[in-house]
Amino acid sequence: MQRGPIPLKIIKTERLLIRPVRVGDASLMHTAMKDSFQDLKEWMPWAQSLASLRDTEVYLAHGERIWNSPAHDGVEQPLQIMDPTDRIYYGATGIKPANLSIPSFEIGYWVNQAYAKQGIITEAMNALTRYLFQVLKAKRVEINCEQDNKNSANVALRLNYDLEGTLRNHRFNANGKKLTNSLIYSCIDISRLPPLAYHSV
Repeated sequence: MQRGPIPLKIIKTERLLIRPVRVGDASLMHTAMKDSFQDLKEWMPWAQSLASLRDTEVYLAHGERIWNSPAHDGVEQPLQIMDPTDRIYYGATGIKPANLSIPSFEIGYWVNQAYAKQGIITEAMNALTRYLFQVLKAKRVEINCEQDNKNSANVALRLNYDLEGTLRNHRFNANGKKLTNSLIYSCIDISRLPPLAYHSV
């Protein structure tokens, strides 16, 4: 893969739009994080206290700079998951290059709890996985989650990702007080993904 900026403006499915973050997302994103705080706090180390609106703006400004810079291993390129009108905030994801010389990527996600249990994250990760293989020519896409995070693991299972293994004593839980395990799921063949129509620009 060429070591320039990742070429992505938008990914669309019939009911979703996935795009790079913008500073103008701050109010929508902050409201979604506030509404989803209890769930996020359970699983996300970065959500142990609620970010302020200003913190969210700073994060999004940094995200904009990342999208305008060459991709680097280990540096996540943050994305928003929106409705097709780009007005309803469904959640967030990102593209994290693991090894650009392969290339391989890791993806993660969280959902606005107001829109949970609707298959939105599964659909978004299906589209994003397809984009990574078909546009960025990925050879591997990985989902890494805490063993007890059943909702996150179920996304990988619904997409027919393979469970490669359990890494024991691999991470602390979100609040940093308990040593726990990681589940490693991977996709190397998008023919096993559930059918989905999408397009990207």
